[in-house]
Amino acid sequence: MQRIWGQMTNHAADELEPSRLQKAVETIAITPESATKLVGGYRATFEAKFKREPESLEDKRRIAAKIIGRYAKLSAAAGAVTAAPSVIPAVGTAVAVLGGGVTDIAATLKLQIDMCMCLVEVYETELSSEDKKHLAFVLALAGSAEQMAAKGGKAAVLKIAEKLVYQYLKGPALITIKQLFKRVSITFTQKAMAKAIPAGVGVAFSSSTNYVLTTVVGKVAVAVLAKDVK
Repeated sequence: MQRIWGQMTNHAADELEPSRLQKAVETIAITPESATKLVGGYRATFEAKFKREPESLEDKRRIAAKIIGRYAKLSAAAGAVTAAPSVIPAVGTAVAVLGGGVTDIAATLKLQIDMCMCLVEVYETELSSEDKKHLAFVLALAGSAEQMAAKGGKAAVLKIAEKLVYQYLKGPALITIKQLFKRVSITFTQKAMAKAIPAGVGVAFSSSTNYVLTTVVGKVAVAVLAKDVK
């Protein structure tokens, strides 16, 4: 019995053991506390312009649009691994951990997770830091994975991605995140090798594809968060 329990315990530990990509991205992604400060700046700008606090859903959408625009531009600037270290702070850590081959993936995911961390802060201020982090990771990873795997027009892809993100949010957070990292890594690699760009959203890590992918991931995140997903 003790042996069986030991095997079960080891299996559970294996399930939660992060991959190298996950470790690298978690190392360079911003914290919920940093996201709170960033969003605080957007809220202050909003209050100065409109003379009121951003409380309505429409107000939050305005701030979310600014955040998505910022990170889409950063993602475009980091379209090549050679440019990433000068554009994204701490991406050198990812290079050291992963090597150049998949650093583009880490840099892209880092920006999308940072963006989703800020979007979570806009809509879900009452969550704990740990819950904010898990929610942001699932939103970013699921949104990115579904965008690359889906086929069809952009509107259809958005709907499919939104629906699947809801499903991912129902699972155990840590195991879900680990599985999503695996899926994203495989999908990125397959698409990059095939040089395929489905539905106008690609993984060639060029400025335009990174910009579009990050924008769409942000839109999916907002669509989910605006419906008060917990």
